[in-house]
Order: sequence, then C-alpha cells, then structure tokens
Amino acid sequence: MIEQLNFQDILQQLRKTADPVALMRSFIVRSGGQWSEHSETALFEIHFLGVAGVGVGADAAVQNWLANAEHLQFDFENVV
Repeated sequence: MIEQLNFQDILQQLRKTADPVALMRSFIVRSGGQWSEHSETALFEIHFLGVAGVGVGADAAVQNWLANAEHLQFDFENVV
C-alpha cells in the first residue's frame, strides 16, 4: 500500500526502476488518483504527494516530478 511507503522510499524506487512511468502510474492509481493514457507529444502533468511534474509526455513529466521532489526534499532537510 502507498501509505506504508514514505517519501524517501518512493524517491529511491523511482530512481532505481527501469520503468519510472509504470511505477509512478502504479503509485498514483494505488493511492486513489487517476492516470490518463498519454501521448509522447502532448503535455502531461502529474500531481502526487504535494509535488507537481510537467513535461511533454509521461516520461518527461515523471522526470520533472522526481527533480522537483528531490529539490523539495533537499530544501526541507536544510530547514529542519
């Protein structure tokens, strides 16, 4: 279940997987979200765990989400 994974676990899994789009899709769907079928030439947007990712195609959006999540985590760790 998604509730059992923490933010750091999700980042680690997305960094290591061979198919981050499929993994992100599974995280979003298991958490009750919706995933649209995507085109590699259309703007794709992801909102998950309070972080947004946008790109042309799902792969670019997942990569942008991961970069934004890592940046957010870095900022949070420096404030605490």
